[in-house]
Amino acid sequence: MSEKCWNEIGYIGDRSCPDLADYNHCFHCPVFARAGQSLLDREPQPDYLEENSNGIAEAKKDSAADSCGAVVFRISHEWLALPSKVFSGVLDERIVRPVPHKSGRIFKGLATVQGQIVPVVSIRELLGLDPEHMSEAEKGFRVYRRHICVDGSKGRWIFGADEVLGVVHYFQDALMDVPATVAKAPAAMSQGLFDVGERRVSLLSDELFFTALNRSVK
Repeated sequence: MSEKCWNEIGYIGDRSCPDLADYNHCFHCPVFARAGQSLLDREPQPDYLEENSNGIAEAKKDSAADSCGAVVFRISHEWLALPSKVFSGVLDERIVRPVPHKSGRIFKGLATVQGQIVPVVSIRELLGLDPEHMSEAEKGFRVYRRHICVDGSKGRWIFGADEVLGVVHYFQDALMDVPATVAKAPAAMSQGLFDVGERRVSLLSDELFFTALNRSVK
C-alpha cells in the first residue's frame, strides 16, 4: 500500500481498495492504524520539550502572580479582607482577660491559643466602625461571632469578627480603587476593593494593619 492510501483508494478516495469490504472504513484498517501510531512514535523536534516546558512554567507563573487569596470577614456593616498568608486560624470566641492599666478601647486584654498567650484587640474600635445593630433574625442562624488569629512580623494577634465568610481568590490587577471621598480608616488602610457576590470587600494592607496594631498597645 502507498503512503496515505486512504486518500487514494480508500474511503476518501475512489474506494477501490479491496479491504474496504471487510473494514467498512479506513479508520478500522490496520494500515491506517500503523500510520497513526508512527506519528505518535516519531522523535520530537529538538526544541519541542524545552519550548513546551517553558510555556507551562510561564503559565503557572502568571497564574500564581495574578491570583491571590484573602480571608473575608465582616465587622459591623463593613466587609473586610486580609491576605490569607497572615491568617493563623478562625476560632470560637476566647475568654479575654484584661490587663490592669493596659486594657482599653482598642487593646482588650489577653487570651490563650494552643497554650500561647496572645493579645486581643478590637478592630471595630481600631478602624472607628459603628457598632453593629442587627437582630438575631436579621443575622440568620448561620452567623455568629468568631475570633480571628493572625500572625504579623512582630507577633500574633486575635480580634473579633461578626461574621467570617472564608477564603476567597481575587486578581490583583482587577482591584478597584478606593473612592477619594471615603475618609474612613478602612479606606486609609485599603489596597483596593473587590466584589464577592453582592458584597463589596475592602482588602486591607497587612503592613499598615499590623503597624496600627502595634501602635495600639503602646
